[in-house]
Amino acid sequence: MKKILTYTLCAGAVAITLAACDPVQQEKGYRIDPEVVKNIETGIATKESIIETLGSPSSVSTFPGSGEAWYYITKRTEHFAFLDKKILEQSVIVIQFDENEVVKGIKNYNKEDAQNISIVDRKTPTGGNELGFFEQIFGNFGRFNPGAN
Repeated sequence: MKKILTYTLCAGAVAITLAACDPVQQEKGYRIDPEVVKNIETGIATKESIIETLGSPSSVSTFPGSGEAWYYITKRTEHFAFLDKKILEQSVIVIQFDENEVVKGIKNYNKEDAQNISIVDRKTPTGGNELGFFEQIFGNFGRFNPGAN
């Protein structure tokens, strides 16, 4: 009887441990129906009609050289406990406008179109003194001015 109880408790503990390692999924951004995007006509649709159809964009182009571009971004990720997130799906829909605020073009990018960018690990030197540990702690002794209230 004791063995059965021990095995049952061990099996229960293993089951609870495995259930606690269930993946956490997150979905962020817009959930846009692809059929709605296909119905947007270039050369006819305007900014107002896009806002009515899709809503406001996730981001707007910073440097609109020959017209503005709106970005609708969606990302679905998954991770286990404290591990890094894994991107399951990613979608970026870019709607470009001409100078008259009419849709000039629509582009759709997915996870496969993404490119890794290597981050430069440089430091900009600054002027001034680099204080040591004790200089930081004891640096203000003797600088107390009792007359300043």
